[in-house]
Amino acid sequence: GCFAVMFGGWNNFFPSLLAGGAGFYCFEMIHRLVKIRFFAEFFASFIVGGLAMIFVMIGLGANLDKIIIGSVMPLVPGLVITNAVRDLMAGHFLAGLSKGAEAFLTAFAIGTGIALILSIG
Repeated sequence: GCFAVMFGGWNNFFPSLLAGGAGFYCFEMIHRLVKIRFFAEFFASFIVGGLAMIFVMIGLGANLDKIIIGSVMPLVPGLVITNAVRDLMAGHFLAGLSKGAEAFLTAFAIGTGIALILSIG
């Protein structure tokens, strides 16, 4: 939610907070049922995008893109990317490439979920 305040103003805070919270809760619940993390991230980002679109349509939010960006932030693999770069710089090429591939697949799952809901709506 706070990321949406930085770029979109306070009128995007609550929709971003609600969509991000619901998306992360959805991620946790789906990840408990299905142990494939990328599948859970895909559906969580799909839920985030859908809720953001609904909030903008009913007038609770102003900027769809700012709400989506602020809501997706908890799903972004920032620590995994940092560890991948650190491992590569330390000379641990196999671990670095493995973590880099995981971060790429996570980002791809998040982007695909958002892109799918935007193409539907």
